[in-house]
Amino acid sequence: MNDHKNILAIETSSNICGIAYITKGICVGSIENYLSKKHAEILPEYYLKLQKETDFVLDEIDAVAVSIGPGSFTGLRVGLSFAKGIAFSKGLPIIPISTMMSLAYVLKESLPEMGIIYSHARRVFYQNIKWDHDIPHPNDDISVLEWDDLLKKINYSKKTFQWNCDSLNNGNSFIDAKLSSSSVGLLASINYEKLKIDRPFELVPNYVSPFVVGKKK
Repeated sequence: MNDHKNILAIETSSNICGIAYITKGICVGSIENYLSKKHAEILPEYYLKLQKETDFVLDEIDAVAVSIGPGSFTGLRVGLSFAKGIAFSKGLPIIPISTMMSLAYVLKESLPEMGIIYSHARRVFYQNIKWDHDIPHPNDDISVLEWDDLLKKINYSKKTFQWNCDSLNNGNSFIDAKLSSSSVGLLASINYEKLKIDRPFELVPNYVSPFVVGKKK
């Protein structure tokens, strides 16, 4: 872990908008709330409020971490755009953090082996997870399935968490997960050298499944 690094962390991958300040491997302040389609206008306000509450100095920030996906198409774009604006203004690296791993990290005491995130309609993202002590790592690539097909495929002996699947989840004993800008920042601190992108000009969100506009031919 890079305990000496100062990191700003952004979470906008879903209906939560959040920003956190991590220093010496500790989250010293975060602001986040449930919002709907207001990330672009609220995130700058949260940035200024966090700066006032924690007294962080932008010139002393070492990197910007951001939840990179999967998640909301618009939310991911807003978060990464804001992260790039800060990073480019000061020549900082960006640390992209998987939304799935961020959710898993919040549940590190439970050590879940699989995660499920709502996508759209009845589709969900899912991924198997492995642990190095209390640090989650992907055990395979993120995939997309229809909810009913996932339930046929899933290994119920594994501890599984879900995010935002409440309308689909009928009686399954999945662990409820929670998005947090602080977990994005703490994972960025832990994986600083491994994940940092020094020249993030072409960094894009991990949408996992492409969005196709228009009619099929």
